[in-house]
Amino acid sequence: MSSAEPRGHGDQYYAAGERPDGGAHYHQHPKVVMLPEHEIAIPQAADYELPEVVALHPMYDPANWPMYSLRYRFRDYFAEFWGTFILILFGDGVVATVTFNTTNAPSAYLAITFGWGVGLAMALYCCMGISGGHLNPAVTFANALFGKFSWRKVPGYMLAQFLGAFVAAATLYGIFKDQFDQFDGGNRQLMGPQGTGGIWCTYAKPGNGKFFSVFSEIVNTAVLLFVIYSIGDDRLTPAKHHLPIAIGLLVFAIGTCTGWVTGYAINPARDFGPR
Repeated sequence: MSSAEPRGHGDQYYAAGERPDGGAHYHQHPKVVMLPEHEIAIPQAADYELPEVVALHPMYDPANWPMYSLRYRFRDYFAEFWGTFILILFGDGVVATVTFNTTNAPSAYLAITFGWGVGLAMALYCCMGISGGHLNPAVTFANALFGKFSWRKVPGYMLAQFLGAFVAAATLYGIFKDQFDQFDGGNRQLMGPQGTGGIWCTYAKPGNGKFFSVFSEIVNTAVLLFVIYSIGDDRLTPAKHHLPIAIGLLVFAIGTCTGWVTGYAINPARDFGPR
C-alpha cells in the first residue's frame, strides 16, 4: 500500500505524516473498539422470597373492632351519609357566613356558588370511591332508572342522604348559634331583613311565579344529571381522574348562570334535610 492511500476505518483517517495532498500532518486517530456484548440478567420469580405473613395482634385486627362487620356491610350508606354531611356543612356554611358577615354583600352570591361547588368536590372526594358519590336523591333515582344502580339500595341511599343533611344543618347551627342570636336577637324569622330561612333551604325570588320556579328546578336538575353522565362517559371526553372537581365546577356553573331565581336546590336532600 502506498503512502498516499488512506488507512484506517474510512477514508477520513490517515496515519501520522501521510496525507495525499502533502498538507499538514494529521494526528493519528485511535481505532474504535467495540465493547463485548453483555447479557442483562433479568430477575426471575425465584430470585425473590415473599415475606412471611405475620398475623396481626387481635387488638390491631380490624375484624375485631367493635361493629366492624356492621360498618363494612353498610359502608355504602355510611359513605353517602358523611358525603352529604360534608356537602351541607360547606354549602349551608357559606350561606350563613355571607348572611352574618355583611361586609361581603357585593360578592355574596358569587361566594355562595363557589362555596357550594368546592364543598361538593370535597364531599365527593370523601365518598365517591365507596358509594359512587350520589349525595342527591335525584342522582340515585336516575341511576336506578337507567339500570346503573340497584333499586334495592335506593331507599337506604336516600335515607342516608336526608339524615346526613339534617345532622350537618344541626351541627352548623351549633357553630353559628351566637351569630344567630346577635343577628336576629333570638327571634328566629324565616324571611325579611333578619330572616335566616335562606341559610337552610331555597326560596324563589320575589315576583317569580310557582310555575316558572318549578320549571327552573326541573331544567337545572336535568342539566345536572345530563352533564354528570356526559363527563363520566368513556365515549366522550371523560374526566376520569378529576370527577369530583368537574362535578363541583358543574354546580358552580349552574349556580352562577341559571340558578339565581330559585336558589338552585337541584337536590331534595339539600333542601328538605335542613328544613
